[in-house]
Amino acid sequence: DRTNSLTAPPYAFRVTDFGVASAASELHLLDDFDQLAVMLRELLEGVNYQASSAEDRFIFDWLNDDLLGKTLLERDSTHEVRARDPVALYRSLQDVRGSYRSKGVGQTRKTLATPFDYLSCEQLGESHALLKELYSDKMLGLPALEDRNNLVVTGPRGCGKTTVFRSLSLRHRHYTDDDVPTSLRYLGVYYRCDDLYFTFPRYKVPEQEEGLDIPIHFLTATLIRESLEVLALWFSRRFPDEWATVESAAAAALWEALGLAKPNHPAANTFESLRRALEVERTRAARKQRFIGDPTHPFREYFGPEVLPRICEILAKHFSGLHDRPIFFFIDDYSNPKVNLALQKSLNRLVMQRSAACFFKLATESPSSFSRDDIDGKSYVESREFRMLNLGIDFIHAERDDKLRFVDDVFGRRFEYTEGYPVQTLEALIGTDGAETSQNEVARAIRQKSYPVIWGRHALAELCSGDVHFVIELVGKMVTRAGGPDALKSEAVPSISGSVQNKTIREEAGNFLRNLRALPTGPALVEVVQAFGAIAGSYLRHRDSKNEEAAPPHQASRIEPYDDPHLTGAAKQVYDDLLRYSVFIEDVRGKSRRGSFVPRLYLRRFLLPFFNLTFSKRDSIELSVDEFRELLLSPNTFSDRKRLKERADDSVPESPRPDTQMPLFLEPGAKDDGEKE
Repeated sequence: DRTNSLTAPPYAFRVTDFGVASAASELHLLDDFDQLAVMLRELLEGVNYQASSAEDRFIFDWLNDDLLGKTLLERDSTHEVRARDPVALYRSLQDVRGSYRSKGVGQTRKTLATPFDYLSCEQLGESHALLKELYSDKMLGLPALEDRNNLVVTGPRGCGKTTVFRSLSLRHRHYTDDDVPTSLRYLGVYYRCDDLYFTFPRYKVPEQEEGLDIPIHFLTATLIRESLEVLALWFSRRFPDEWATVESAAAAALWEALGLAKPNHPAANTFESLRRALEVERTRAARKQRFIGDPTHPFREYFGPEVLPRICEILAKHFSGLHDRPIFFFIDDYSNPKVNLALQKSLNRLVMQRSAACFFKLATESPSSFSRDDIDGKSYVESREFRMLNLGIDFIHAERDDKLRFVDDVFGRRFEYTEGYPVQTLEALIGTDGAETSQNEVARAIRQKSYPVIWGRHALAELCSGDVHFVIELVGKMVTRAGGPDALKSEAVPSISGSVQNKTIREEAGNFLRNLRALPTGPALVEVVQAFGAIAGSYLRHRDSKNEEAAPPHQASRIEPYDDPHLTGAAKQVYDDLLRYSVFIEDVRGKSRRGSFVPRLYLRRFLLPFFNLTFSKRDSIELSVDEFRELLLSPNTFSDRKRLKERADDSVPESPRPDTQMPLFLEPGAKDDGEKE
């Protein structure tokens, strides 16, 4: 079709499906984007990376890390605007060679074209030097990441899980000369779960017992292979004498522990020989998985969940550098649906193992995208088998100065790495608002229909729920709305006016809700958040807080159920999706009226100004179990019943909906068209 082709005429394309399934089949219909990703992966596997030019390597890295690793498989349009958009994907493909030249690749010092480049870690590819420069060691929650515990790390998309995992890995530290033994308390091995997605798509637990360990065999072989490669780099560099004398004995012990047939050649007892054998085992597991439904197909033995910890213990026994340093396995994107819940239940027998020689750090999209069970029926209890770290909640509860210190550091590094930018600090760009103004005063002003202008560094830190990606992109859009870099004046502080900042903040919140509405369950999620916004807004206008003697306006930014609602069916689906897309952020430190722990739900912070709510964390909307279910299943009915009614002589405009043309904000003193004189 020439009219709808991605390029202009005279090019034409024939379009066909990648496959179909019969109406009676239990298989899911094939997804075009997923199948394109499979084809691209197979093509990239045939490329000789080492023999490629610098420009071709840059393009390979972009195809592998950004297009394949991020956007082709992405389904969340609230996080990635190119998701499921073939035109946008094609345009970014067309721009990749220009990016190579404009971003200074190949220079001794790789620079940013603007401070708002590289919004995701995947876009950095293998540029370890740039990753080191942009990574902030002031990230909140970092101490917990480095504790000797199994850890499940969650938080809004773009909160930096991948960045911190890669930055703490031994491979990154080796390439950035940050691997001095005295500075390392553990040795990090980074692995991203793309392989699992491509090898075990739509995984189901097999009926044959012989096939149960195939996924564990694949992941174990993968993690050991990666460990041996990065440890060989470190040992040979930092312990060369020991490495020369110990490698052979350690390799012999590993061959025996793995139960693999050792090749008959002089170099068999080396880490490199083991790595080649483990690559064969990965391939064997991937091929066997294709025949998992064939009862006549022969199966051999596979690695069980005990093998990887045993290998780590053997390594620690042989090498002095591992005597007091455990191995941390940083496993990224361990999230349903990429690693579906059935596959997680199989692999949890490995990644929930507890050993003094190794610990597992799992990054997952949200608490609802991680399974806490395994296929043997064992339930893993938080605080016993693992700890849960929600970076979003850590950021929400952090002290204001700690949040501001982190945000300043993130932008300071980006300004420093951008040559010739008109302004060089966040302070110069957006200024510092009057942080001494209390939220109670802001709430009283809202009651008088004097809506605050949201601007400055303190406001930016308050808007952040740990979602650094959003904050960086938000400031970039402020620059665009102000006229671009050429319109910035270094002598004016701030370079971007408060009104421009305010309008951008409120419009981007509206854009988030519009993008959310476009998702399969999006309309229901938007109705829930609108219902909460309407109710919280009515409480602010018509109810005083009971928590302070001065009786300030009630300022709710969270939902607090009285008791555990034990959700099932459609209500649970809505709840899980609210968490998955970080519309609300779950705080497991809540407590019910009966004393049991029931999670609170904080509205994502950048949505608060959209509904004319304050940044106060004091108050909540308290709901019974029935009310909470009604909010999830019938939000409009719930809102009409729960919202405090406005007095006849005090008509206040409703908070704007993202699909209306009502103004997104009001400057102090301005009147809404619907407001009575």
